[in-house]
Amino acid sequence: MRTVSDCLSDPAHAGPLDGATRVGRAADGDRMIVVGLWTEGERVVRARFRATSCASLIAYAEVACSALEAGIAPAALDAPRLRASLAGVHPGHLVRSDLVTAAIRAATITGVEPE
Repeated sequence: MRTVSDCLSDPAHAGPLDGATRVGRAADGDRMIVVGLWTEGERVVRARFRATSCASLIAYAEVACSALEAGIAPAALDAPRLRASLAGVHPGHLVRSDLVTAAIRAATITGVEPE
């Protein structure tokens, strides 16, 4: 299981979203995340994110993008699954997983198009 520290030391999925097939955004107060998905049919072949500077938010986004690229369907990636995949999150920051899954849902369900 990855830790917040692991994800912050090498956030391989943080990066530009140019060319993404779908883009989803979610915000809560001053926290924001944007997730870009490159798809082939229903399968996610690449996932990247941009997020405000919150360690837990970045870590959850990193774990989520990794899971999507590994073949987990976006609909199967919910907040409890993210929470179970990441150690070292402060109890007050567990809700950041909800923000990440909301951005993924926005990209896949509500049909937000890339800018």
